[in-house]
Amino acid sequence: MIDFLLKSTISMALLLAVYHLFLAKEKMHRFNRFYLLFSIAFSFLLPFVSFTINSPVMAQPLNELTTILLAPAIISAPNKTNYLPYISWGIYGFVTLLLLLRFAVSLLHFKRQVNYNEHSNHKGAVLVLVNANILPHTFLNYIFINKEEHDNQVIEDELYTHELAHVHQHHTVDVLFIEVLKTVFWFNPLLYFYKKAIQLNHEFLADETVVNAAHNVITYQQLLLQKATKGHTFALASNLNFAITKKRLLMMTKTTPRLLATIKQLAIVPLLAGLVLVSCADEANDVNESAIKGRQAAVQNAIEDTNENFRNGEIHNSASLTKQPEYPGGMGAFYYNTMENFKIPDGLNGNFRVYVSFVIEPDGTLSNAKVLRDPSKGGILGTEALRVLKSTGEKWLPGEINGTPVRTSYNLPITVNIVD
Repeated sequence: MIDFLLKSTISMALLLAVYHLFLAKEKMHRFNRFYLLFSIAFSFLLPFVSFTINSPVMAQPLNELTTILLAPAIISAPNKTNYLPYISWGIYGFVTLLLLLRFAVSLLHFKRQVNYNEHSNHKGAVLVLVNANILPHTFLNYIFINKEEHDNQVIEDELYTHELAHVHQHHTVDVLFIEVLKTVFWFNPLLYFYKKAIQLNHEFLADETVVNAAHNVITYQQLLLQKATKGHTFALASNLNFAITKKRLLMMTKTTPRLLATIKQLAIVPLLAGLVLVSCADEANDVNESAIKGRQAAVQNAIEDTNENFRNGEIHNSASLTKQPEYPGGMGAFYYNTMENFKIPDGLNGNFRVYVSFVIEPDGTLSNAKVLRDPSKGGILGTEALRVLKSTGEKWLPGEINGTPVRTSYNLPITVNIVD
């Protein structure tokens, strides 16, 4: 969950910054609408995408060592009651419930307005005639206007054109989409900035429609300024007086060269590709080259040591034995003793697999215990594994070849599960 939140938030922040720096100032509102919605969807899907980049330096797998590979010993930390997740989820659930109730109340508001007021069809939209003193605003295909102003025909044609643009371009769908996300991810402040950018772009689109139809920018701008302080805005609606600022007024007269718009739009492609590459590459390939070489050298040394011993006839594997080594009480007792005596160091959390090797001598004692691989910080789990192996007081029944005890090599994976 943390990985999802981090990746999605970083992606959203970067894409929003690119929007404000390079796109928001240009008159390419349809592309900007797509970009903002796509940025949100892309950011939420990005954490679920992953692929593997083959590393040129790979260590030889441990199961290719010419020794006996035991089944893994699984060690789990004792459960500790941690109330912080319960408290966090409780707070999250409470706030989310309140926001859901607010969202439902907003929807019911529009439903009541439609049900209890007169309405009529108008150019593919439904005019809802409200007795309250309101400015025209739009929700889905409904345009809410003051009944008295409508009956007296004092509502300017530009206002109808503006609201019809919201209806025909389905701007409410965008608002509902971002509102649902805000309800679930209310703790993410970036969604509030995205909503503001999306709604402002809606106004740019509606203003553009009016200007193209009326061809009188000055008159329309004066009309907006007259309406700027009248009425209040509705959270889920497209409001006429939303952000009537100098930027919105200047955007009506701005032009963006087609070549410049195309260049900026195409520049988004490598940005998205870079985000996918950085965020979705398999983490196993993020290990630096020196770490990979160090791990490879350690395993390779273990392979060479083992193979040298085989050549000298000093150590044998299971294939050459006529009788396998036995732990007193069986292998079940060996695993039990290992797990019982293993003390998990403090400060670790997660799942780890440590590989150790040891030799069973002809007299049944253990020798040559070493760590082959240890992913824990500072090698503390490998150190503990060696301590457990060396502290055992039990002697094995050694492996034999034709009745003669011989030295036998073992590899032991130890899986450690630590969950707070």
